[in-house]
Amino acid sequence: MTQENLRQKNYVDRVVQGTLLLHIVGHWLLFVLTAGIFLFFVEMMSGDPLNVWESLKHRHGPTLFVAAILGPLFLYDLCKLSNRFAGPMVRLRRSMQALAEGREVTPLQFREGDFWKDLATSFNCIAERVQSTNGPPGSAETLEPCGCDESPLQVSPLELSAR
Repeated sequence: MTQENLRQKNYVDRVVQGTLLLHIVGHWLLFVLTAGIFLFFVEMMSGDPLNVWESLKHRHGPTLFVAAILGPLFLYDLCKLSNRFAGPMVRLRRSMQALAEGREVTPLQFREGDFWKDLATSFNCIAERVQSTNGPPGSAETLEPCGCDESPLQVSPLELSAR
């Protein structure tokens, strides 16, 4: 990856990435709470009920400490991973807005490792047609195909009706 193509930010879409991060935090807290309650009752049943907190601290404290340390690392990794699909959508959304406003749009090229590269190809075909069509409505049909129909993710109308 070239220096100019490096990611500047990992957190680019507050709605999508924020929702994912909140869900993971909720799941992690639920897990820690459930595990803590379970361990509390195990200690209550197997040892001295008056020393449960002391026993929990000595027997399971290091495990809970590691879980507390790993939580933020998992969140950071999730943020980086979600950028691989949120980032392209942010770029696609901006390019679509520019095209809708009639501004010149440069072809989209997603980074290596990004998801949905087929959307960039499809958008580039649409943008090329829109930007090259200045005549009356219907003149876009005289343009040559630009390779969008070769996407492996397209579904034929027959396949749709079979579902």
